[in-house]
Amino acid sequence: MTKSRARLMEARIDGVGYWPAKKDRGGRNGPPRLVTIFLKHIKVKGTMSAGRNSTGRDSTRLALRWFSGVVLALGLGGYAHAASSWERPAEQLAEQVAKVLGAGQVQLAVSNRSTIAAAELSAIRKLLVQDLKARGIAVSGAESANQVRVTLSENARERLWVAEIVEGSQRRVVMVRADREAAVSSNSETGMVLKKKLVWSSNETMLAPMQSPGGAVLAALETTPGLVVLEQEDVIIYAMTAAGWREEKRVPFDARHTVARDGRGVLVATPDGAGFTAYTAGTACRGSHASSLDGQGSGWTVYCHESDDPWPVAMGNVVADGAAPTAAGLKAFYNSGRNFFTGVVTPAIGLDLPPFYSMAAYPRAGAAQAALVLSGIDGKVQIAEAGALKQVSGTRDWGSDFAAVRSGCGAGEQVLASSSGEALKDSLRAYDITRQEAVAVSAPLEMGGTVTALWTAPDGASVLAVVRESSVGYEVDRVTALCP
Repeated sequence: MTKSRARLMEARIDGVGYWPAKKDRGGRNGPPRLVTIFLKHIKVKGTMSAGRNSTGRDSTRLALRWFSGVVLALGLGGYAHAASSWERPAEQLAEQVAKVLGAGQVQLAVSNRSTIAAAELSAIRKLLVQDLKARGIAVSGAESANQVRVTLSENARERLWVAEIVEGSQRRVVMVRADREAAVSSNSETGMVLKKKLVWSSNETMLAPMQSPGGAVLAALETTPGLVVLEQEDVIIYAMTAAGWREEKRVPFDARHTVARDGRGVLVATPDGAGFTAYTAGTACRGSHASSLDGQGSGWTVYCHESDDPWPVAMGNVVADGAAPTAAGLKAFYNSGRNFFTGVVTPAIGLDLPPFYSMAAYPRAGAAQAALVLSGIDGKVQIAEAGALKQVSGTRDWGSDFAAVRSGCGAGEQVLASSSGEALKDSLRAYDITRQEAVAVSAPLEMGGTVTALWTAPDGASVLAVVRESSVGYEVDRVTALCP
């Protein structure tokens, strides 16, 4: 390869943006210099064979393709890193703007007067657009009369993101701090590993005679005598045998029971671990077990009845105002017609909660009561503690199901959240919640299907997940967290 050809290829690589030019302190273009060094290496090694009959030109072409792929991967990795670094301030600023404007359309302009690299601006703008959209504000073109002008600024002590909101003749300003260093360091994973173990599978279960596979699985509970599985229309109890789980007793709900399109349910063990209470839409069941003297029969007694009683949603010491926590923890009223909890809880916690899909008790070090993490029907994840309700950032990838687990790693307690989106196979990931930010502390754990329910096991050290493997197959997995 001639020197002129090397210079031409260098210019082409730099020109198409494989490596954006950035001047170093001496005024030189730093990264393209690396390209030059690489091309000089090709010039020296160009006659080496890439295959048995390869020419130097083939070797050069293959090397350039390899180099371009590496540079592209590095660029995409930098983009993802930039997005995660600025996620929290973007959410906070969007929240401030939404409080002023409300739902509607706006024109968005972002200008940079800070030391943030120009390459990161597109990621920041994308985050702002997504966060505004999540709050009912669509970024549109010139047809909108409302404008949001965001300026990324800084001084010697801190970074500030300032949004000037122009609404007709009114101009208002909101701002948030953006500490990039803290954001970058907080996103480092601790090396925690999530492991799953199969507890039960509908495809490996021995059914009672004349029984066919049931419907959707809502919850499951391991008791001393056996396994209780709550389905949309039945409570089924299984006993473990040498050949696996065998159906021992099936109790159908009353004919007047409401079958929801997206059914939900809860199973709670009795203090002795030998019985249960089940809750589902409009129905509650209580089961107890006593060994029969003659060894005949299942020994289970199950009674189901219509009920609109509140369901247990969080275990542990979560009651505020000095009230003594109950054995069943916090309970919430469920709207069976709409498939969510109304926000009314008992005992009262001294705070009005919004309607929500999921809730988990999240203990804080040194706090008398655990915080409550809840997933609202508006898509927001919030945390209730110290008499206040605040939004949690860093939850963009969360689905509507999550549960707390006492791992002993890091902060001691984490939240395991299902993934969002329409992927064929969901995953679970562990998060610490520091202040009002969720920080991933494990790699995702693929669950092999769609996670339809998730709750903390009675031991508190694991969570149980219902996974739909296919249109007719369900399994229940136990997920634990292992410290590095």
